[in-house]
Amino acid sequence: MNVHSLLAAESVQLVSFYKPLLIFVVFVPWAWLISSRLEKDARYFHLNHRMWNGIYLGAGVLALAAMLLIPLTFWITWPIGIVILLAPLFAYKQIRNQAVPEEQRFALTGEGLSAKLHTRRQSRASEGALVRFVDHQGQERDVPLKTDPQFLVHMLAEDLIGPALSARATEVRLEIGSSGAVVSQTVDGVRFKRDPVQAESGLRVIDYFKEMAGLNVEDRRRRQAGEFGMLGAEGEVSLSITTQGSSSAQLLTLQFNRATKLRKPFDGLGLLRAQLEGLRTFEPAHNRHGVVLIGAPRSHGLTTSTYAFVARHDAYTSNIKTLEYEILARIDGVDHVQFDPSNPDVDYATNLQSMLRRDPDIVLTAQIADRETAVVVAEPNMQGPLLYVPQRAGSITEQVVAWVKLVGDLKTAAASLRAVTNQRLLRTLCANCRQAYQPTAEQLQKMNLPAKKVSQLYRAGGKVQLKNKIETCPVCGGTGYLGQTGVFEVLIVDDEVKRYLTAGDLKGALSHARRNKMIYLQEAALSKVISGETSIEEVIRVTAPARSDAPGSSSRAPQPQVDPAPAT
Repeated sequence: MNVHSLLAAESVQLVSFYKPLLIFVVFVPWAWLISSRLEKDARYFHLNHRMWNGIYLGAGVLALAAMLLIPLTFWITWPIGIVILLAPLFAYKQIRNQAVPEEQRFALTGEGLSAKLHTRRQSRASEGALVRFVDHQGQERDVPLKTDPQFLVHMLAEDLIGPALSARATEVRLEIGSSGAVVSQTVDGVRFKRDPVQAESGLRVIDYFKEMAGLNVEDRRRRQAGEFGMLGAEGEVSLSITTQGSSSAQLLTLQFNRATKLRKPFDGLGLLRAQLEGLRTFEPAHNRHGVVLIGAPRSHGLTTSTYAFVARHDAYTSNIKTLEYEILARIDGVDHVQFDPSNPDVDYATNLQSMLRRDPDIVLTAQIADRETAVVVAEPNMQGPLLYVPQRAGSITEQVVAWVKLVGDLKTAAASLRAVTNQRLLRTLCANCRQAYQPTAEQLQKMNLPAKKVSQLYRAGGKVQLKNKIETCPVCGGTGYLGQTGVFEVLIVDDEVKRYLTAGDLKGALSHARRNKMIYLQEAALSKVISGETSIEEVIRVTAPARSDAPGSSSRAPQPQVDPAPAT
């Protein structure tokens, strides 16, 4: 081969199309990384970007020279050039990571890449989810990936909670039995049915929530209670969970922000002014003695009232204690003690007696079911603390009879009493959509209301007019009611009432209290009808639930179930 042939061959080799292409493929992303990422990063962290730009430029020139000028085959010089290009990048990573906070360091390892991929997958999963749960240990849980079977369970959990919160529900119940799974929610004390779910799906949701609350998922019989949280459009929400069941049925109850809702001010319970004044006679230190019975049927605010009665006392100048089977809310400065029924060595009465020996000023007990505890409460009489005793009862008469029966001695039971209260919860009318009307003379007569003093009353609306269209009220969601208030009957046990009670004449005691202007429960309820707080239909619904022909809520609002929802 002559000289001209050799030069021609070499010329062909130098202009091979793939060599410039491979050099281009390396240099373009390298230059983009430096100009769009690393230079800005160095400027942000004040890492002498000019020096690093010079280093990158020098490395680029040296890498190009190595690829083109080193007298070796291109498949050796090309990787050498790549190493020269990458060397300053790794050097910058090492120096940078020593100068910046840990959470902002570069992670070029496989572990870092894996974490980024997981974050990306998690982000995609979260796109279809509205809430994130926070477990009982305060750890925020990732939304299950869409490929994870738990993702569908998470979405069903959202479907249970989301509509309930939007409807202002305080509680959601999931009941699973042989006929399927029934979902219901409680709004303003009234339970409404929702669309059912499949039983198997319902069981998976119960297990999902139990695991979140740190409960025993395998135990489906024993009653379990716990707490966890969630983050969503409504912000942070606290969830109180209770589960129990049998071989054929399961019940899940979720309550939203229970502790917050249980803390109401004493003067915000709904007591009328005269009732407040009578009960406030027990606030001064010299008069904090005896027993106050606080009563209500189930679902009518007994727990809220007992906490409010206790919280009205100054916990920083008084020694206040509670002995509870379950602490549902905590009051600042109050010594809450939870009784452990699993301890065979100490029963409730003994535990309470030990507490009373420490001379507290105010004590809240649990509901009393045995004579031993009732005697411990009654015996201190006017020499002991002021004791608040909750009772599940429908009237003051039931409460007093039950109290005397528990104590077992009429004189001791009567001598210790200071007051007895009984209450109901009424829904309050939505101010945005309530409808005024003129009651007839016949209606006023039935309610024993003076026609001259009552010009108008209000009923539930549920609809409002917006731009010439009748639409569901956006405030109450169409129920016509917004919130609840309590109505009370209060018996102040003065010396004369005690005399009647000691003689076994409960009717005489109530008649004497009536002569002293005791307000009956229905009178308190009607006063709230006259003031426009609630409707006569709501008073009838609550105070006369046995009447099948009693007027109900507006037909335009969702109709409640017949059975009352259990609540605090």
